[in-house]
Order: sequence, then C-alpha cells, then structure tokens
Amino acid sequence: MQNHDGPAPEAAVLGQKYAYATASLILSLLCFVNLAGLEKAVIAIVFGVLALRRRPAPALVQRRAWAMAGVALGAGMIVLVPALIYFVIGIDGLREIVEALARLGAAK
Repeated sequence: MQNHDGPAPEAAVLGQKYAYATASLILSLLCFVNLAGLEKAVIAIVFGVLALRRRPAPALVQRRAWAMAGVALGAGMIVLVPALIYFVIGIDGLREIVEALARLGAAK
C-alpha cells in the first residue's frame, strides 16, 4: 500500500499559489481599464500576498514576479485614483458631485 501524503499536497499548494499569482496580476491590470476599479486593486493585493506567503510550504518561485507585480500595481492604483480625484476634480468639484447624486437620490 502506498502513502499518498508525500508530494501531492505540496503540488496542490504550489498550484494554488500559481493561481493566486496569476489572478493578482490579471486583476491589477484590469483595474487600470476601469479607473474606478479599486475593489479589483484590493483583491489583487490580497491574492498577491497569499501567493507570496511562505506558509504553507512550498514557497512560490516561478511566478513570484507576477505576484509582486500584482501587489505593486494594485497598491499603485489605490494611491493613484484618490490623487487624481483630489488634483483633477478638487474638493469643491467632488462636493458638487456628491450633492448632485444626493439630489438624484432624493428625487425618487
């Protein structure tokens, strides 16, 4: 009788980490398509961190750069969008947008 506790769980964990790294990179790139895609940036960071964790073993080696790029791009998006809103629209413009949305909501 063979013991199946050997490399199979490690391969499954490594495959899951590859999937997390790939998802992190794809989501971080997609959040730049829709500039209001901050939820995708947060999820990209979470997946990237999950892929880069050392535990459970084995550590990610091949797609480590993908996971790091996903984390970096996601974090960049989280910084970029509020900065663009602040510097392009400004606080007064943002206040006007919020008031207009409130009036639309109250009209119903």
